[in-house]
Amino acid sequence: MDGRRLTGNTNQIGQFAPLSCNPVEFDCTDAAGLSSVVGGGPVVVPCGTCLVYDLGAEATIGGLNIIGKLLVPTNHKSTLSTPFIFVQGELEMSDDRPISEDNTSMKIVLTGNTDVMLTPHEPVAGAAPLNAGEKPFLVAGGKLNIRGWDDVEGSGKTWTPILAMAEADRLYPNPIVGETAARTALPRLSNPTITCPNKIVHDFEGGVDFSVWKGGDGNILSYDEANGTLTATNLRLDSQGFRLDFTKLTKDCPITQDVTYLVTIRLKIEDPTLEDGAVSICETNNHKDHCPKLGRSIDKAEGKGWIYDKEVNLLPSSIGRNNEWFTFASEWTWNAVDLTDDVAQVFYLKNFKPGQIIHMDEFQFELPSPKAYAPVEDPCLELVVNGDAENADGRGWHHYPMWSGRTDRFIPTILEENVDGAVNKYWHIENRVWVGDSLRFRVNHQCFMLGSTYTVSLRARFTGKTHPVTYWFEIKGNTATKGYRYQKPLNCPSQSAADGWVTCSGDFVVDEYYEFTSSPEIILVTQDENDSTGYVDWDFDDVSIKFKSGPAAGLEVGGSDAARWAVNSDVHITSSTLHGQDAQDGRVKAVSQKANGNVVLELENPITPVFSEKETPGYGVEIAVTSRNIKIIGEDDGTYNGGYLQVFHTPGVAQVIEGVEFFNMGQSSRKNRFAIQLLYNGDVEGTSISSNSIRKSNMRCISVDGTANATIASNVGAGIAGHCFYFDRISADNMVIDNLASNMNNIINWNNRIDGWDDYDADGFAIWSPFNHFIGNVAAGGHKRGFRYYLDWRTLGEDLINVGPNMRRNPIGTFKDNKAHSNFRQGFHLADFEQFFQFRDPENVPVFENLSAYRNREQGIYVMNCVHCEFNGGFLSDNQKGIEIRRSDGITLQDFVIQGQTELFKNYVTDNNSHKLCGHSGWTYEGIHMMGTLWRYGHLDPGFGIRVKNVVLSGFDKEKEYYDNCPSTEPIGFSTDTHYGGHFDYKTSFENVTVDDGRDIILDGCRAANYGYPDIVITDIDGSLDPDMSASSGALVSDQTYMTGLFGDSCKSTAGCMSYCAEICLGMVTFFTERFGTENYKLKVTDTASGLFIDIPGNVRTYNERWNTYAYDGGAERTFAASLPAGNYTAEFVDEFGNTVWPTYAEEQWAQAPDCDGGVSIGDITVIKPAMDAATECVDMVRNGDSATRSDVTPWIHTKWYGEIVNELKPGEGIDGGNAIAMDRTYHWTGIAQNLNSMCTDAREGEWYEFSAWMKMTDANGNPSTNIDPNREWWRNQAPIMTITDRQYRDVSTKQHLYNAEHRNLAALARPYNNTEWGHIHGIFKMPTSPRLWFELERAPDNVKFLLDNASLTPLTCNRDGLVRNGNLETNDSLYWDIWGGGDVVLDFLPGAGPNDGNALKSSSRVHHSWTQSQVLNTDCVNAGDRIAFSAKIKTSVDCLIYSWDSNQRCNDIFFHTDKDNVREYHRVGYITADTPDEGGWHHVHGIHTHSENGEKPDLAKLYFADANPNWDVYTADVKAYVLEQNCQALVENPDMEEKDLYWTYTDRDRSKVKVITPGAGGSGHALRLYDRDHSWRGLRQVLDPRCFVPGEEFTINAKFRLTDALLAGVACAGTDCPSVVLYGRTCPNGDVREKFWNALDMPWDSEGWNNYDATFAVSDEIAACGSVELWIHEVNPSWNIEIDDVQIYANA
Repeated sequence: MDGRRLTGNTNQIGQFAPLSCNPVEFDCTDAAGLSSVVGGGPVVVPCGTCLVYDLGAEATIGGLNIIGKLLVPTNHKSTLSTPFIFVQGELEMSDDRPISEDNTSMKIVLTGNTDVMLTPHEPVAGAAPLNAGEKPFLVAGGKLNIRGWDDVEGSGKTWTPILAMAEADRLYPNPIVGETAARTALPRLSNPTITCPNKIVHDFEGGVDFSVWKGGDGNILSYDEANGTLTATNLRLDSQGFRLDFTKLTKDCPITQDVTYLVTIRLKIEDPTLEDGAVSICETNNHKDHCPKLGRSIDKAEGKGWIYDKEVNLLPSSIGRNNEWFTFASEWTWNAVDLTDDVAQVFYLKNFKPGQIIHMDEFQFELPSPKAYAPVEDPCLELVVNGDAENADGRGWHHYPMWSGRTDRFIPTILEENVDGAVNKYWHIENRVWVGDSLRFRVNHQCFMLGSTYTVSLRARFTGKTHPVTYWFEIKGNTATKGYRYQKPLNCPSQSAADGWVTCSGDFVVDEYYEFTSSPEIILVTQDENDSTGYVDWDFDDVSIKFKSGPAAGLEVGGSDAARWAVNSDVHITSSTLHGQDAQDGRVKAVSQKANGNVVLELENPITPVFSEKETPGYGVEIAVTSRNIKIIGEDDGTYNGGYLQVFHTPGVAQVIEGVEFFNMGQSSRKNRFAIQLLYNGDVEGTSISSNSIRKSNMRCISVDGTANATIASNVGAGIAGHCFYFDRISADNMVIDNLASNMNNIINWNNRIDGWDDYDADGFAIWSPFNHFIGNVAAGGHKRGFRYYLDWRTLGEDLINVGPNMRRNPIGTFKDNKAHSNFRQGFHLADFEQFFQFRDPENVPVFENLSAYRNREQGIYVMNCVHCEFNGGFLSDNQKGIEIRRSDGITLQDFVIQGQTELFKNYVTDNNSHKLCGHSGWTYEGIHMMGTLWRYGHLDPGFGIRVKNVVLSGFDKEKEYYDNCPSTEPIGFSTDTHYGGHFDYKTSFENVTVDDGRDIILDGCRAANYGYPDIVITDIDGSLDPDMSASSGALVSDQTYMTGLFGDSCKSTAGCMSYCAEICLGMVTFFTERFGTENYKLKVTDTASGLFIDIPGNVRTYNERWNTYAYDGGAERTFAASLPAGNYTAEFVDEFGNTVWPTYAEEQWAQAPDCDGGVSIGDITVIKPAMDAATECVDMVRNGDSATRSDVTPWIHTKWYGEIVNELKPGEGIDGGNAIAMDRTYHWTGIAQNLNSMCTDAREGEWYEFSAWMKMTDANGNPSTNIDPNREWWRNQAPIMTITDRQYRDVSTKQHLYNAEHRNLAALARPYNNTEWGHIHGIFKMPTSPRLWFELERAPDNVKFLLDNASLTPLTCNRDGLVRNGNLETNDSLYWDIWGGGDVVLDFLPGAGPNDGNALKSSSRVHHSWTQSQVLNTDCVNAGDRIAFSAKIKTSVDCLIYSWDSNQRCNDIFFHTDKDNVREYHRVGYITADTPDEGGWHHVHGIHTHSENGEKPDLAKLYFADANPNWDVYTADVKAYVLEQNCQALVENPDMEEKDLYWTYTDRDRSKVKVITPGAGGSGHALRLYDRDHSWRGLRQVLDPRCFVPGEEFTINAKFRLTDALLAGVACAGTDCPSVVLYGRTCPNGDVREKFWNALDMPWDSEGWNNYDATFAVSDEIAACGSVELWIHEVNPSWNIEIDDVQIYANA
């Protein structure tokens, strides 16, 4: 059954509480025994009852449910096997004896693999019953009081540092006769009567025995008595030379079968045709001709013949120069056939060139002597025999026991040289053809005792090549358990021929990989050589493998710490390497007291030596006693599913679990099945989980979830799957003290993880909550990290349900005195601490105190997104990087000692064949790995980078020597993880910082420059970085003229491409500019006081195309940064010719003030710009917009941060066959963009511009995109829009922070849109300005690709005669038109559907009455007081009611909206006046609007049509808006109604109607009739020009009127019943003004004809002061119709 299914969510289960049937305190006096309730099934301790455990040494039951109390007597011995233990009541047990396997008392074995059910004794919500899975030890409402290790005085500790080691002596095995020791008793030599020597020597000092020496084939041998040599002359045949009859010499000492004999000959070849010292003929002829051979022939008994069984060539690598002595050494054996029936033995030396003279000085035949073997009395002290070539057989010249793997090419040769008057012999190898061609020899495998340490050393040099060569020392052979192994105990650094003799040495520790079953072979293997490069000639000397130390036989620890540790207790020793897997286990064999109070623990089996406090004070390894007398064990059933102990949903109950050994607990990959778990118990004050041992857990050690106020102390976890100590997000106020986590493994991986949890990382301490306290803990051997302290952006509770907000801004608890070592990645991984943002108090910030991290494979401390964090006190050593700081700001690092790799550790990992630092060739080795650019640029961020104080860095000048695959080793290095700045802007200050570096390097400025930091500035507050130690303060800067050129002699170059500038304080300003076209620009900064100047080059991040053109975060920007002291400066951009130029834009951004007195500040620098004619240079602001001239994609940028190629040139694919630009997109919010020239935007700020671009949209395969819908709102991301982004300062007085302001939907896709054709992106807008501004085409659907062409951004002039553009849709599309309001209104272009077969626009799918077609207007040429005439043809899909206000039936009006400085005005400016539409149902909507002051030059002006029923479609055509130029001679527009009702409208919409009638007055033309009036006030009106009303000015009003009744019959009026003219003034200082003028003509009214009207008036002060004046004709009997024509107001002057 799937265990994970059984370990589901628990949040729905209620809380358990102490049972009401149990007393507060149990009285167990005279309690019955547990045996009294043991039956055939599960055992139940009844509620309210105390039972005493009285079962025997071995007991098996069917389960134990403790509802009452079970008391186990102190030290009671019993092993209880049970499938479950449920504690609903109380369980108490204790043990007070020394810790030993002999003292095991209570041992509980959890058995079975069947799920068991818990039925709560008293009801609990959601738990009736509860599936507890298999092997549970479940506390639900109950209480544990287990005390196996009371924390009292003298109880000692559960773990302690190892103070020192006691070493075992080396082995003294019996030598392997004949292989590693001389044969001392050969056959035929064992007879003491035989005294013949085992060595035959002919040195020719006393003459020659010519009875055995012959010339052969007639050549002459002669004896040179003066020199004591034998000479062969008269050589005519290559068969001639020397012959030695060996029969006589061995007659009394017969040859022994299958025994190696050595033959050593000293020769000199004299060739009269060669100069002395010349290369031999043998070598000259490529080793083919005249190379001497030594052969052997055997004469058999009569009839058996001769045997020419062997010839040994003198190898070219051994032959000497002409007339110089050399050694010919060889090895010989005789088998049974060779020695059967032999009657004669002959050696012959031949194959010389005729005419040569051969001299022999010595011939020696011998058995290898004892000096060819290790000393019998101490064979394991030095394993290499004659490694210094000084003590060889063959009178000092034979190579044995060294040998060659290529006897056809070379044999090792002994040569000698004179060194300081002394003769030195050494080994020489030449004629090599493979990297393994070297000395070879064997060593005694019986000497390799596990845990012992040997030192390997040798001297080497080479000739024959100029480039460096490296090599390693290799031991190879068959092992007992690891197969055939090629071990490399020593890797030697690169050396060159010019180096001469170079010594290489190191230690190695014997482990199972050196347990050879026979004597292994030793070989030296080179690198950097191959057939192409050729192979060098090597010399070796002083080759040695020498015993250094034995394995650890005993461990010294503090006596009081180990007070309870006893014989036969198990111990665990943490790793000394970079990996927890190198931890070791042992058992204590004996404990002895030392006089100093310490004790020595002798182990049953030796262990590999470890680092103790003696060698590494403060950072040795720890030893923990892992035995406990009380044990809880999960039965081993062949799975990774042991038992588990869980305290579940039991708040308010203090649990005590102390001194218990948990073995094989936890269930792999099962949720809430951990070795020990406190699961959502809330506050459990008084709880102690302490002094426990958790061994070989299948899932975690101790998991604290949703539990508070517990003490987790002095626990030991060793050999753990998953995290060891785990604290979830809800855990709080727990004291986590003095715990040890060691050797977390990777049994849990990604594939078998618990979904939502990350135990595959297997960290020592996994901390997700900021609210706990961690003091004095050690994490030794995390599979990934020692301590992983991560704060989430949310609060996840039980079952990972989101229950709260961001956790990162909470204050953290105490975190101090913790240590991390031997973790495969980081010692401490500290991420996402943003407490500063919550309190903004520099004192209330995360503090990490006294951290120690050493021997971690990657970082000692890794810091990510840590805001204003303090690291106070610490020790770092032997990490790849001491501390790495990434994406963090406001870091304080003080009171630290940071060491590089120590030689002790380097030797140790080499000796032990363990993981080494510089595990990857790209890993730099650094003490402080810091940022070079700020990652966070928010205005709320600290912004001060890092402060380093009281820090000592040392040991970073050796790592390149130790591991040459490290690209660099530096005390201080920089992250390549650059961000927005693109150059060094990480404010950094040092105070009392000591850098001990033999190279005088603090940091490598050259390497940093390659990372993008060519302008480093580190403020030195107290002068501690000054190499001369003379400055009181200063700055360490990049050694570049543009950094130091203004400071004269104050700066001096230092190592690492840096310069120290004394007594200088530097502030920093950065200018961010366009990337493209600025490649050769420099920022020229001039000190106005001195006239000195520097030319600062631009810096740009260069990655790939996508980053080079990325609009955000500096990707597409070039930076020019100036670091200057206080003063006055000018700054200007210049090209390579010195001309003043402008880099498109220049964002000026200031860093925070430096941590020193002085430094340039805002206002000290004046930026000089070149002259520019905006009228000509800003005509089209888009660069490279026309495909006809396009040859590349610059300066187009993009907003896509992923992918490789984004913008790509597409030749021939433009709209007119030119070159288009394609953009690869994935998400809707990405687009193609371009920066605008800020000098143009400055000059044209507030002016109108028109944007136009043509685009095709395709899918990923290049097919026309089918999901483009220009009628959806822009934020629905269904069609491209144009967005302008401008960068603004948060505070212009500091210019430290900028933000992006986006102005979206400034241009959109015109209709009609056809997906197979080019779409037109078009819009008009007012040009904003900012330090940087760019436009972007974005918001098409995901995965839609862009093809762009013909983009332009040009000025749009205001036309008073035509404010509306494309009003009659003459462009045959919806150019300039869009939608007013929201919703997905559909805008359609309808060709031929307008009046007179013209074009029309239709808006449909309207949701609101105002959502219709609209147009942005450029009204900047319209002044306040100007009158704008609006006119349009309009109709709806359902006939509207012209004179109704009913929102469901009314018609559209024209509206005019303006927005200026966030003052918004909405004006109804056009109405349908006439009651009858034109042909086709088109109504004429029109009106006059007086432009207000708030509307003058607005940020936005927009015309739209509103009020029609949202369910209707709205059609418009022939839309116009234009300025009615001021005409104070005739104030009325369309006075004779020849344009029908234009400019005229009713006084009240729903109280009267208007009809255009014909003929008008005079019998032709038109007139207006006002009818259906419901009140005398209903009439006609027109807006007049208020500017014409000047006080005192005289005007005459003329008009023609006719009155009719409902049947249109004429009626007569008299006096005040007759029509009058009224002027209405509005927005007047004292309220509305009404002035009425009666007809001045005294004549009878003609009821059937037209009646003239005439009145003269002088403009009053009151009406002249009004902002708006209207002409009204009304106040006539409401039952009459008013017919009007020829109305005008003339000026009398």
